[in-house]
Amino acid sequence: MVFGISSAEFAVIVLIAVLVVGPKQLPQVLRTAGRVYRKLNRFLRKMSQVIDDTMYDADKIADKLTEKKDDGSNGKS
Repeated sequence: MVFGISSAEFAVIVLIAVLVVGPKQLPQVLRTAGRVYRKLNRFLRKMSQVIDDTMYDADKIADKLTEKKDDGSNGKS
């Protein structure tokens, strides 16, 4: 099972690709598709890391604000 599809589905996709692109250009098209896939995958990993870092920073800020609020309310009582 590749990318969540069965072997038969994969064979149909390959057959359609050969018919649409042609057997001579298929290797070049597959290389280009592989490069695009790698770049997209790299980009998505970086974006996921940026989001994780941002959420971590936001949690730290929220914790500090909660601590300051708790410190302020304890001093007034």
